Amino acid sequence: MKRFFSIVLTALIALNCLLLSGCSARTLPRPETDLEFWIGENAEDADFSRCAEKHGIMGGREYYGSAYTPAVGGNGLETDPDECVIYTVAPYPDASSEARHVVRITITDPAVSVYGITLNSADAEIAAAMKGNGFRLVSGDTAGGMTFKKGGFTFRFDSGKIVISAATTNKKGIQY
Repeated sequence: MKRFFSIVLTALIALNCLLLSGCSARTLPRPETDLEFWIGENAEDADFSRCAEKHGIMGGREYYGSAYTPAVGGNGLETDPDECVIYTVAPYPDASSEARHVVRITITDPAVSVYGITLNSADAEIAAAMKGNGFRLVSGDTAGGMTFKKGGFTFRFDSGKIVISAATTNKKGIQY
């Protein structure tokens, strides 16, 4: 009986730590950042009216940050600016969810800061900032990019871009 109570107490402490850590499966507290919208943010609470929509995604929508405009090539097709921020809005936490949230943020603008780091930050600065904010390194090294994870959120640092994503599920097997 004593062992049972010990296990229950341990589970309650772990649950409490998860709830107090500021990162549940669906939310990640917004840090100080230059981003207009944040990962996991409900699209109903966000105003994308000043943002150009990027076409071509199925099952969701993509928007350029309001400071960016896609270039139009001679063939009439849009291309991403070299430096920009793109927000992907899709059903979340599952593909069958009614609610739409920001599920991915792609940053190619070196002026944009998240957790005090930018595309121009040194690898050691990135690692220190991410670990200092409770993320763990899950893959990579300083030569080939790094991927950090916290709860259902991933930050990937590659050459020339930062990708922030929220894990989504597809329990009903929806195909687009």
